[in-house]
Amino acid sequence: MKPRLHLPKPKIRPFWRSVHLTHRFYQITGGYKFLLEGLRKLGWAMLVMGIGLWALNTYVIDLTDIADWITNHLPWYLAAASLFVSEIVIGFLPPDLFILWSQSLPYPWLMVLLLSVLSYLAGIVSYLIGERLHHLPKVHEWIDIKFAEQFTQIRRFGGLLVVLAALTPLPFPIISTIAGMVGYRFRWYLLAALTRFLRFALYAAVIFGLV
Repeated sequence: MKPRLHLPKPKIRPFWRSVHLTHRFYQITGGYKFLLEGLRKLGWAMLVMGIGLWALNTYVIDLTDIADWITNHLPWYLAAASLFVSEIVIGFLPPDLFILWSQSLPYPWLMVLLLSVLSYLAGIVSYLIGERLHHLPKVHEWIDIKFAEQFTQIRRFGGLLVVLAALTPLPFPIISTIAGMVGYRFRWYLLAALTRFLRFALYAAVIFGLV
């Protein structure tokens, strides 16, 4: 009978050790510098988009009124589903209004948890849509040929953008779609996007008056 081989158990790296190593990686490779430069460029794009949304909201249709109508007239499950649909690719309905609406429900924190789950799942859908978009010839040409250098940087440091978009008013659905388009690793996207739960919890704490 052959003796059993006792293979060494793989070392499990502590979470904070992984965070520290990731932080050092971004420092050495210029990830933070890229993020600041990307945010500057993204800021201009967001300014243009914001002006467009303002014009749409002012002269065409009031998005705030739509959100108010949804939360006041639809049953809770349809209102939550509306956020899910909104959070796919575009994100035209502000999540904060839904958090504010959840305060009027019997179990507000349970609804906040549900909303954050739906937002997280919508981000995954956005990522998968981005993957499909990459197969379109024109999009493929932009990402892999015309702007290959820029999109390679996004692919390399995409986790920073995903975390930032998940925690701030930056468009989380759009960033998720871009992450899928450039081929940012799905497993890493899932981990980075978990910070979306923290965003909903923090905003709910402020809106509910806990902090």
